Amino acid sequence: MCYDAPMKRTFQRITALLCIFCMLLLPASAQENGGEGDPSGETLRFSDVSESDWFYEPVRFLAEKGILRGFEDGTFRPGDILTQAQLVKLMLKPYMTEAEEPEGLSWWSPYGEFGLREGILSEEDLSRMSEPADRLRAAELLSRLPLMPVSDNYAFEPDREGILEDIADLSNIPGKKLDAVVTVYASGLMEGYDDGCFHPERVLTRAEGAAVILRLLLPEQRAPKLLYTATEEWFADALLLGNSHCGGLSMYGDQPKANICFSYGGSVFSGLGTECRDRHERSFTMRSLLQEKQFAKIILIYGTNEMGYDISYLEPFFAAFLDKVAELQPNAQFWLCTAPPVNPELAWSDSFTVEKCCAINDMIRRLAEERGWGLLDVYSLFADEDGILPEDSTGDGIHLTRECYRLWGQWLSTAVVPDTVEELLAAEAKPPAEEEPPAEEEPPAEEESPAEEESPAEEESPAEEETPGEA
Repeated sequence: MCYDAPMKRTFQRITALLCIFCMLLLPASAQENGGEGDPSGETLRFSDVSESDWFYEPVRFLAEKGILRGFEDGTFRPGDILTQAQLVKLMLKPYMTEAEEPEGLSWWSPYGEFGLREGILSEEDLSRMSEPADRLRAAELLSRLPLMPVSDNYAFEPDREGILEDIADLSNIPGKKLDAVVTVYASGLMEGYDDGCFHPERVLTRAEGAAVILRLLLPEQRAPKLLYTATEEWFADALLLGNSHCGGLSMYGDQPKANICFSYGGSVFSGLGTECRDRHERSFTMRSLLQEKQFAKIILIYGTNEMGYDISYLEPFFAAFLDKVAELQPNAQFWLCTAPPVNPELAWSDSFTVEKCCAINDMIRRLAEERGWGLLDVYSLFADEDGILPEDSTGDGIHLTRECYRLWGQWLSTAVVPDTVEELLAAEAKPPAEEEPPAEEEPPAEEESPAEEESPAEEESPAEEETPGEA
């Protein structure tokens, strides 16, 4: 059962990226009916729970917060079955205040009324409160809570394909309940047994219920199975800077909020005095761009125009250029893109070969690793089995087609996401981008391009258009 949008927004605000354990500091409520006694107080005093038990920590935590109670005889009874009423109480109590717990006909009625009011429970659910909570029923109830993280910069969805592959007894789960099971797996709230099965028919014990609720309240206890994607907002304070491939991304990359600045024929030898333009045809020097505006993330796209140089000669210049950019953007997080593959048969210069492209990309990998920067392997995204840019992906052997630039831009949304939720949340703390573009200014003198070798032919603009238009 789905809950409506206003209720969902309310719960998202309460959970605040699922860190709702701050609400657990509420004082314990009065003794409930149903056979359960007073909370144990400062220390766990259940006669049938010891520190060596696997469920000790969940029971201790929930008891200390007044969410879980023992019985009047001083026991917890960890092996007893968990009823649906008890599960609903454990699920909803952290969201409720004392004022929302009036006297009821049944000890669970305040939680039932709260669940009905917020759209989590139905009248049919209330009629089943005395029934045992098997794993399938628990998944169905828990999946109605907002379990996915909430972020402006990232979108989350279950790794559905991976989850379904992991469930050995998938055929035992009714089709209408499958989404609920996928949701609790994706959030890390529930998982399978050692045999790879979910065992939907198994009834939860009170100890197992405590373990599930601990993971609900403490997201760091989970192992989520999620797919993360950077949203358009992620790119709002990001800068894509580089050669004419940036121009292609500006026109066709499907990232309307990204700051994209490029220079046709641009290379690391051009230096910071290079005049570049953005998607709105505004021109300014690279130095003025980097001095006047601070970005949270910078993606550098170079390497194609440098393919004619010997790596031992090129690498110091490439490294010096990267360090100058980093010096002007001290708070930014950086990524280097590998150079896309080329098609030697179609390219207009013998500088563009598979061997030279691979050598350039080996250097880019080294430079990224030395600086602790991210690496975006664009080469592998487009290269065929022979390391060549396919003919149907290019018109001149170097630049990509519209569809390939669109694919590149969409791929970035997945490629830039951190590997873990912890890294993702840390990335949220990066400084925001400034809104105004830099004013044009005269550049200081730059070092001259090297004279030892002849520069390879410069790139031209992407074949589809002469200059980039607004995206």
